[in-house]
Amino acid sequence: MREGVSPSRDTRPGAAMRFMSTLCAVALITPVAGFSQTAVPDDARVDVGSRVRIAAPVFSTRQKEVATVVSVTPDTVVLRFGATTAYRSLASSDITSLEVSRGTHTRKAKGAIWGLLIGAGTAAALGYALYEEPKCMSAEPFGCIDILGPISSPGSTAAISAVGGGILGAVIGTLLGMRATDSWVPATVSLR
Repeated sequence: MREGVSPSRDTRPGAAMRFMSTLCAVALITPVAGFSQTAVPDDARVDVGSRVRIAAPVFSTRQKEVATVVSVTPDTVVLRFGATTAYRSLASSDITSLEVSRGTHTRKAKGAIWGLLIGAGTAAALGYALYEEPKCMSAEPFGCIDILGPISSPGSTAAISAVGGGILGAVIGTLLGMRATDSWVPATVSLR
């Protein structure tokens, strides 16, 4: 046996080529569903009563409009906008973008994390920048009373400020994240 060559490793010149050929053959014979074979998920279909966000050139604004579907046919979608009782028909060919709501969600956790990070960072920077040496007059009746202990450096001031700022930021971020928003997914006009 030659030195430096592992006995379990195949060093013949054709071994790598056979391995690559086998790997390519396995990849080619693996069954894969084509785009035309995949079914549209139920939550991405537009049904009567669905809340949709739709864009079409017939709208006066360039933004997507939010509406409720009143009826659906293969070539027409009838919509009701907001709380009005008036309906509007749109040809399916006029729709440039269509999304259906999968429900609402809040961003409380994300808001709390961002609030914590921003609040702690800002408070730490301010605590460090605004640090002053403590001045204590021992002639006072009770001497020097420090509630949080001796704050002897800008770093300890920054750490204490970061804790307070982080808590305040997390509370504010949670409150801002409580607003419910829709989860939109691309949809198609199809009948079941």
